[in-house]
Amino acid sequence: MARRIIPSCSFYFIGAGGGQAFDGGVIKDMFRFFKRKNKCSMPPQVRISIEEQLANLGRVGITLKENVEIRDIIDFEIGDYEECPYIHLLMSMGREREGVGDEYPSNDVWCFDRECIEDHGDYAYGLKRIADMLVPFISVTDIQDYVDIEASEVWIAFKANGKDYCYSLSVQDDWMSLEVFVIFSELLAESGSSLRFFFTDTGNEILVVLMDRNHFRQLNGLINIFLPFTRA
Repeated sequence: MARRIIPSCSFYFIGAGGGQAFDGGVIKDMFRFFKRKNKCSMPPQVRISIEEQLANLGRVGITLKENVEIRDIIDFEIGDYEECPYIHLLMSMGREREGVGDEYPSNDVWCFDRECIEDHGDYAYGLKRIADMLVPFISVTDIQDYVDIEASEVWIAFKANGKDYCYSLSVQDDWMSLEVFVIFSELLAESGSSLRFFFTDTGNEILVVLMDRNHFRQLNGLINIFLPFTRA
């Protein structure tokens, strides 16, 4: 089954053959655009209670897991969350932490240090997190990777709903390639799901949300910092 190609980014489903590398230009353009957008689009901050923030995020499909309470994920003083609404809360919801269910408070958000790729297994670890976020919409199994930063060779392979996929990724030192989120956003589109990945660069971490694309404008009405990985 041929895959749809988006501008400046080529990839396709494979059976028992090789893969094809990303151009990477789309992702770089996204970051350049985001840096401009972030400087001019942040509205004046209004103090909002953390409970109201969580309720508003829930209306666009971003929630905590059932067994997680707000007090379980607080990293700062409550006032910090209220004075800078949504951004701190989303980051706390998406960070890996000990003693909270299965380590992540939400399957709708992932906040991570992008400088996390050094050796074999590092992409596989990240893909397992993405696989957890995609349950039950796409079943991702048999995850493998190959990482050789010095040779500028990186690839990932996995099964998605029983089909084999393999992709070469661009190498940028120890930075995780955000192309992986383009891949899974496209797979979601092909499966008929309206879910997509969206992202923002916080400076120290990458903040990614998985949500219905039809609610994207509502999210940006709350905090206008996110960009889509794909137009699909």
